[in-house]
Amino acid sequence: MMKAIFVTLLAAASLMSATVAANAAGTHEGGHYEFGEPGKAENVTKTVLVDAVDENGEMRFVHEPLTIKQGDVVKFVVTNRGTMPHEFSVGDSPSQRAHALMMEKMPDMKHENDATAITLEPGETKELIWAFTKPIKGQIELACQMPGHYAGGMVTKVRMVK
Repeated sequence: MMKAIFVTLLAAASLMSATVAANAAGTHEGGHYEFGEPGKAENVTKTVLVDAVDENGEMRFVHEPLTIKQGDVVKFVVTNRGTMPHEFSVGDSPSQRAHALMMEKMPDMKHENDATAITLEPGETKELIWAFTKPIKGQIELACQMPGHYAGGMVTKVRMVK
């Protein structure tokens, strides 16, 4: 009986921990993001072409030099030019680090309902529009959160300008 209670409490604590991590990462449904909000096509102020590549054991995003200022609404047009699935997610440094830690613990997590991320199969192109309406903590990071990709260097730090 005591063991069953302990196991139940442990499971509840784990679930709460995962929920807190998801909320900290800004990847939960409900639209509470620390670094902006989903944007609308009619408000786009800048379009950025991004290639996700994996070659010679290296994974990275390739795009023009990029700066973003608060108030920009950016349309990211992302093409997976690699041989494996990739993800493109936008967030501030704290949310991307929290997301990477969460992905290590839950590598099968999917992001279909996450406004900050798109998943691309090889050869696929998708768009993500983000409005940078809030002050940023740290830097903006464009990251692939597929297991091992963020840790493998598939992240771009973007400078925010005033």
